Amino acid sequence: MKHTLMISLALLAFAPLAAAERKAAEPGDARKAPEALSADAIVQRHLAALGGEKLLRDGKTFTFTVTGEKLGKKTTRVVTQARPNLMRIDLTSDDGPVSKGYDGKVAWMKKGSAAAAPLTGTEAAMMAERADFDEPLLDYAKKGMKVKLAGATAEAYDLEVTLKSGDVEHHILDASSFLVVRKTWMGKDKDGKPQANTIRFSDYRAVQGRQVNHAYEWELEGKASRNTITNVAWDRPVDAKVFAMPK
Repeated sequence: MKHTLMISLALLAFAPLAAAERKAAEPGDARKAPEALSADAIVQRHLAALGGEKLLRDGKTFTFTVTGEKLGKKTTRVVTQARPNLMRIDLTSDDGPVSKGYDGKVAWMKKGSAAAAPLTGTEAAMMAERADFDEPLLDYAKKGMKVKLAGATAEAYDLEVTLKSGDVEHHILDASSFLVVRKTWMGKDKDGKPQANTIRFSDYRAVQGRQVNHAYEWELEGKASRNTITNVAWDRPVDAKVFAMPK
């Protein structure tokens, strides 16, 4: 309920977030003050809204398709994930096909007809981190993550999430439904300079007992890109070979 393929790795955070059944309200809706809850209590309500811990732990595979536009070009990404930490992303655009994957040990990328090559350094580490199948806040302490309540308004709770890597994200949850409606973090541009990132999640629908957002909007440097998610399914049979680097 993680997040780029230019395939730049930030797009891996765009995987649909499972969430509560009701649609998230936007800030500004008339509401009473939120309950005074601890960070752990908010996380527990969030997990319950996702469908409950048992259902979250029972999932074996997760597949979906993302269509959208980046830099004026239409793109389609087919994402395949499997427990515990397997991922593949196949992107098609006017620039040709690109695939990325992680087989639990090796992160790789293949562009067009060129031979696949392993990723290294930061790219490989980010791919491995994003390939974690589970909802990020499920068993977060065991993953080496920290969560604290950074703020609360009549509309939302702001959870500050520190990843094992030390990177910090803010997960904004609707105060009545406990949906994640927005995620923000500081990343870096291609030149290594700090860059603010924001993703807004919407259009939640039930899929096999879980709730999944079917749209998200990526905001970067004052520009927004809206994406639509379709073909969402849990537990489709997936051959583990698809995650291995092509020979």
